[in-house]
Amino acid sequence: MPRGSQSKTVSAHRIGSLLFCPACGTLLDLPRDDQDEIPCAQCGRLEPASSYENLPTKTYSSPHAFPSPLKSKRGLVQNTMDDGEAAKERDPVAQEKCQKCGHIGLSYKVMQLRSADEGSTVFYKCLNCGDQTSLNN
Repeated sequence: MPRGSQSKTVSAHRIGSLLFCPACGTLLDLPRDDQDEIPCAQCGRLEPASSYENLPTKTYSSPHAFPSPLKSKRGLVQNTMDDGEAAKERDPVAQEKCQKCGHIGLSYKVMQLRSADEGSTVFYKCLNCGDQTSLNN
């Protein structure tokens, strides 16, 4: 039998909105507007272009495919507060010099770690290199 002239009694196999050649299983191309038949690229079998008509199409998306702008902003704020960048904005900055890299600008926290009649402890963190030091007052 010449190529492409096989019997067309068996129609293409459909999976979702995709059509596959019943002879070899190759995915068939979409027909152009001027095509009445679609040749299989692998075996040459001709499939009527009408096989693509009225195919139901189902689409699925994940819950995260279309995030709401409000949730995105809320997530951004929550994530920012958890990282070190937020600490730079929350903690006060002393115009002191880092002993490790020489950068001027150390964030600091003051904590009372010893008994109440003794001085507090100041924890410094360099905004440039992250080096941490402490000083007992």
